[in-house]
Amino acid sequence: VTERRCCLAAEAIEFIHAGSLIVDDIEDGSAMRRGQPALHLRYSMPIALNAGNWLYFWPFDLFKEVAATQDQLLHIYESCHRTLLRAHFGQAIDLGTKISCLNQEQVTELCMASMRLKTGALMGFAALLGAAVAGTSNALLPILDGFGRDLGVALQMFDDLGNVIGKCEPAKRYEDLMLSRPSWVWASAARNSTAVDYEKFLTAVRRLPDNAELETWLSQHDIILHTRQSARRYLDFAFDTLEERLIAVGAHWSSRALDEMRDLGERISIAYG
Repeated sequence: VTERRCCLAAEAIEFIHAGSLIVDDIEDGSAMRRGQPALHLRYSMPIALNAGNWLYFWPFDLFKEVAATQDQLLHIYESCHRTLLRAHFGQAIDLGTKISCLNQEQVTELCMASMRLKTGALMGFAALLGAAVAGTSNALLPILDGFGRDLGVALQMFDDLGNVIGKCEPAKRYEDLMLSRPSWVWASAARNSTAVDYEKFLTAVRRLPDNAELETWLSQHDIILHTRQSARRYLDFAFDTLEERLIAVGAHWSSRALDEMRDLGERISIAYG
């Protein structure tokens, strides 16, 4: 029974994520996803949009089998609802803010807000949901939720890096920059260049998909290295903060489980960055 509940919880998170990718591709006008034509191009936009929205709601039925008690089910419902709200706020930031029009000093804060509300929120819910299914005390759930959010931010940092170096989906390379979307690479450029050099970065981005000038600029300012290092620091911060908070409340945990999660973090950093 416990194994089935865990599997259903994992499926619920994946369904929400899949729905967000479908909707994201529609909103970005993306042609490809995971090496295949985007769903709205394969089956038409109305069908894809309906499927994406359905994937947001289907998990609420699965949670009925995941929860052990009515109180737990209510808590999961509330947490999922809050996650979906946060994710849509984050998407509103992405769609409603042309990052190239912001002042240089505003870029990092906006990128962090977007990452916390989108990837961070879903990863936080994933950590909370897994802990709830395992019967973790309510006192620890906020700590694990916070850990998941931090881990999600680190994951998004590496994903943004992957988008620029074309490691995971070459067909979508530079998409975030061309659409003027919040991206940790963009934040790294703003954080690690003078006002004059940042203007040159903006000029190079405007010339995409011709990437010659951008590649030269990124190389001259070591932006790929800065992005990778800051993402790595945030990944370490996520795990260090988790341990500190667990110690602060006198919680006991499995060192093996923590080691496995750290190993997962390492694999994420290699896969994306």
